[in-house]
Formats: sequence, structure tokens, C-alpha cells
Amino acid sequence: MSELNLLASNCEGAASIDIVFVAPPGLIHNIESTELWQSATHIPGATLIHDSDGSLSRNLGAATSGQVLLYDAGGTLRFSGGITDSRGHAGDNTGRLAIESILRNQPPIASTTPVFGCALW
Repeated sequence: MSELNLLASNCEGAASIDIVFVAPPGLIHNIESTELWQSATHIPGATLIHDSDGSLSRNLGAATSGQVLLYDAGGTLRFSGGITDSRGHAGDNTGRLAIESILRNQPPIASTTPVFGCALW
């Protein structure tokens, strides 16, 4: 979340940010009370979505926790991947820099990067 927060701050107003939370049934009873949800509430301009059955995440093509998808205004997927260089790593990374480039109408250094989360399905 810290990298997404930095990305949102660096590019404030350049994109709408929807953070989709999927919780496997029976594992988390109230996702809105988790520390991760609470940290997401501090991201400028972000909308938090509880995808209780995973249908939205599946439709978007999300497969891994922490996966970031960037669609342009026409609905074309421009970036899919992680915005950390390793699990929980903070600092400059290819994913975040690629998204910042796309949002600034510059050629991205990548359109995909590895995601270091857990499989969703």
C-alpha cells in the first residue's frame, strides 16, 4: 500500500484509483476492519471496493494479491503487474515507474512486471 500511496501522491489527479479487496470466504469476516483496508483509506482519491465474491477481480483479470492494473480512458489495459521489486519492498521499482510514465504520456519502461503476492484463485 505504501508504494500505491506514493504513486497516487506523485500522480495526483492523473487517474482514478479503485482498490479492490477480495477476501476468501471464512478467512476474513470483516475486511473493512483489517490493517490493510485502513492503510488504503489514506491513499489520496482512492475508492475502496469490497469484492465479496471475487467477480469484479476475475472480470478485470486480477490473479494475484497486490496486482495493479492500469486501464486507459478507452478501457485498454496499459499495465499489469506489481509495484514492488520484491514482496513488501519499498523504493523505486519498474512497475511504479512504468505507471508514472504512462500517466505522464511518456513511453513506459515496461507494460508488465512480476507480482509478489499470493494467488487469488
